[in-house]
Amino acid sequence: MGFVKTPEELQDIQRILAEGRCTIEAVSIEFETTFEFLRAVLPPCFDLPEQPIAIASVSRWQSELCGEFDCGIISLKCRYQELEGTTMLVLIVSGDMPVTIGREMWGEAKKTGTAQVYLDGHQAYGFCERNGARLIEIEAEFGADLGPASNQAWDFEIKAVPHSSGYGLQHDPILNCMRNQENLRVRRLGTGTLKLNGTALDPLHTIPVVSVGAAYYSEGESSWTVPRLAVLPDRDAYLPFVYGQKFDDFRLFRKPARFQENQR
Repeated sequence: MGFVKTPEELQDIQRILAEGRCTIEAVSIEFETTFEFLRAVLPPCFDLPEQPIAIASVSRWQSELCGEFDCGIISLKCRYQELEGTTMLVLIVSGDMPVTIGREMWGEAKKTGTAQVYLDGHQAYGFCERNGARLIEIEAEFGADLGPASNQAWDFEIKAVPHSSGYGLQHDPILNCMRNQENLRVRRLGTGTLKLNGTALDPLHTIPVVSVGAAYYSEGESSWTVPRLAVLPDRDAYLPFVYGQKFDDFRLFRKPARFQENQR
């Protein structure tokens, strides 16, 4: 339990990380965006889906690997080779370990924020906030529980490390093809509304929302594993997406006065 792990402790830790088991309660809503937006923000390894569909969700998690946390997510449907799935454009998460392990192990675009889900009978409300701005708001009305179900889905995340010098990437990016196995205890279908607000650091207001589709409430468990990964060549082609989606724009932070003067 100290600063250096024993072989036995490492075995336990790595088993936990490899299985990626969580419980989840989520309110989600599909929406139609545009092919032009998808092509502009999807990294070059991805092909467009048949329809320009995205999913907004607000959720609460309890995980085996990093404890309790809340999420606000914008996922985009896409294709990688013969696989159909999603990639997370926005992933706002509470807690340091949920952010750290998701970024460092899987390459997720996690940033620290807060989220809440409220369910009152057939009515649900979920929101996500970061830096004082309420970025995602979902209001929905759901029908009766449809009962348990199990399903698998692919999520694609690009793992990329900025170079120690500050210029370029340290290595060619890795595409993690993550399999999400869901075993849901409660499923409810409904209708709802979606509000996306944005800031200079989190420009969700620039995401086109053409129309809003079905809303979903789900409660159960999921596991996240990586049965397949690929090294992506041409690392410079991914740099605009890495700094545009996985980090805040460093130019926008308030600078010490001495550095402001040096820029004049």
